[in-house]
Amino acid sequence: MRAIIESAAGDPLVAILALLATGMGLSYLLFRDRPFGRAVVRIICLILLTVVLRHADIIPYQPLQSTGAPIRDVVHAVLKIAWWLWAAWFVVGVMHALFRVEHRPHEARLAHDLLAGVVYLAALFAIVRYVFDLPIEGMLATSGVIAIILGLALQSTLGDVFSGIVLSFSRPYRPGDWVTIEGATEGQVIETNWRATHILTGRRDLAIVPNSSIAKAKIVNVSSPCGVHGLSVTIETESDTPPAQCIEVLQRATLNCRAIARTPPPTIMVKSIKRSGTAYDVTFFVEELAAATSAQNEMLDLVYRHLAAAGIDMALASDERCGPAIAAASAARTRPERLLDLSDVFRPLTATERSIVAAKLRPQLHDRGATLVRPGAVVQSLFVVAEGVLAVTRDGSEVFRLGPGDYFGVIGMLAGKSSAVTISGLTPATTYELSHEELKPILAANPEASRKLTEALARWQAAGEIGTAAAPTPVITPTSPIGTLLAKYFHPNSPLAQR
Repeated sequence: MRAIIESAAGDPLVAILALLATGMGLSYLLFRDRPFGRAVVRIICLILLTVVLRHADIIPYQPLQSTGAPIRDVVHAVLKIAWWLWAAWFVVGVMHALFRVEHRPHEARLAHDLLAGVVYLAALFAIVRYVFDLPIEGMLATSGVIAIILGLALQSTLGDVFSGIVLSFSRPYRPGDWVTIEGATEGQVIETNWRATHILTGRRDLAIVPNSSIAKAKIVNVSSPCGVHGLSVTIETESDTPPAQCIEVLQRATLNCRAIARTPPPTIMVKSIKRSGTAYDVTFFVEELAAATSAQNEMLDLVYRHLAAAGIDMALASDERCGPAIAAASAARTRPERLLDLSDVFRPLTATERSIVAAKLRPQLHDRGATLVRPGAVVQSLFVVAEGVLAVTRDGSEVFRLGPGDYFGVIGMLAGKSSAVTISGLTPATTYELSHEELKPILAANPEASRKLTEALARWQAAGEIGTAAAPTPVITPTSPIGTLLAKYFHPNSPLAQR
């Protein structure tokens, strides 16, 4: 036994094996977080091992010859096994690099996994044949029987795998796309793998759908060929308004909604005309499916406001129709009164108070393209938009849009600051003016209205309404309603003043 150990110790391959094991251990410790460094070490070890084996007349692809010393035979076998495994790893790495060069990462991953499995399986058979000197014909025959048994047992899983291969090469969707799978789910594709596709639904749940189910279903890729997604809503109004007038109002509502894509343009179609009401299909588009819900909510809110401001009532079901007295009372309300119902500043007032304020409103008509406010102007009144759509721009960029119920002039009226934006008409528009003196008693008697107006002032500040060249700030006395309001919210230590 001692002679065998001494003979093995004199074999340089034993020292080579010890050096390789030490080198691999050190490379793992030194390059634990550097996969590129570990790869370089493996390639160097493969080259050195090939040279050493060749120098020792050990051919990796020929059966291992016994030396009569068991320890030396084991060392030679371990070195040949290491050579085959490193060679398989090197071939797989080269294939992976080639697929990456083709810039097809998704197909490359699946094809790389398939070919890698074939390469490592071939290395396993080579080790069995050239290291252990065993015939592989029997193994192949046995593996065929085992493959049949496994194929029957894993029929569903294999169906998912092959469906995943088909989906990967046909590429009906990619990670990040929004898809609708018939009979399954709808959402954004997060990941695709061999077995299933991971989809993040609109309720922020993760749905894992088997690839075999997707391959059999109808797939609608909302993100292809572009991310624009179409939505359609049905609006039904009372039949006493001509369709042409309703279409014009609905067009203004779509123009007022900035969440709607301008290309392709929204379309409005008269769906039906009945005694109970006239139905319209409004089709519009958003940039991506993720914005569909918020865009539809904003769109319906603007439709309601534009129709209400125009005096057009929504259609009611037959059992919901109001009596003649209620209908007459609703028709007796003036247009300014209906408009004040849409404004958050005047909504806290009672119906009687809104009627008094409505009587003080002075209408102003504006043509399309007319400029209502220019930079540097100090607006001393509150203007409520009654009809049409206004654009608020700064330095040539649109900040937001104003529609029925919206208002402007808050900063100039309350703080005496000049405007830093331009307000112009995208359509013919009508505004109602309420002067500073007429607004003061309203704010004094209604704290909620004062709070709403102050919130609006903060929003205009955030939008950059206050310009650098400000007009002289009016003297604020704590006894006046406006002075109390501004002293409260624009004290240097107040949260709003620090925004």
